[in-house]
Amino acid sequence: MELNIFIKELESALKERGIPEETALKHVSNLKRTFTNDDLSEIEAITSTDEINDLADSISVILNKNKKTTAVEPRKTSAVPAASAATTVKKPIPQNSSYDARKVKKTVIANQKPKIDDDFLYEYEKEQKASPKGLGIFWGGLILTLPITLFLLAIIFGSFIAVFAALIGLIIAGVAVLIALVAAGSGISLIGIIFGITQLFSFAAAGIYEIGLGVMVAGAVLFVGVLIYNFSVRLLPWLISLVGNLLGFVCSKLKTLFFFIRRECYKL
Repeated sequence: MELNIFIKELESALKERGIPEETALKHVSNLKRTFTNDDLSEIEAITSTDEINDLADSISVILNKNKKTTAVEPRKTSAVPAASAATTVKKPIPQNSSYDARKVKKTVIANQKPKIDDDFLYEYEKEQKASPKGLGIFWGGLILTLPITLFLLAIIFGSFIAVFAALIGLIIAGVAVLIALVAAGSGISLIGIIFGITQLFSFAAAGIYEIGLGVMVAGAVLFVGVLIYNFSVRLLPWLISLVGNLLGFVCSKLKTLFFFIRRECYKL
């Protein structure tokens, strides 16, 4: 989430919790001045309003507590001249007061693994008014770069289609090989065992050898069949699911990139 969006949503959340607009703007501004590069990186990782609501709850509790304290103090110092009281009210909040921006901003880091969600960014985009110049630059650039954009999209999605087709083809081939292997191995094993049984009455040693060979063939077919089955029915579908997740991630990033470029053009 960009810093300006974060500030705007935090101010709105504070006002929704009964904080006066002037107070919300002042304290959010104080909080903004304390951000470090690490804090800005953590704010960029936020993509939903849940973390902002948690932070607004914490700030509103502190501000309401300070408000109650400020309301009690004038009663104890009623003899102070009005001018002095006004001066006292206008003084900025000291760094060692109960409102510590560095303590409050730690709430932002509480949940830093949010699900990628562009709906919030889209809703913000709808409220943003584009300048005529920015609107022209965006749509003009979009039309002029459309051949390049379509070419790149064709490469990206064509690669995914090729990977999906290859994996599905491997599944079909693996199942076909498994069926053929089981059929051929079963036939050879069964013939060897039957032939060995018939040889037991005339040449016992040869019969035992043929039976043992048939059993060995059956065991080898079973072992190879299990490997092919796990490769075709378990591993390849799992790889397909991973590629599908990657495709969803790429699509979400392309959508975010589109919104980002549009927003920056609208600001021109």
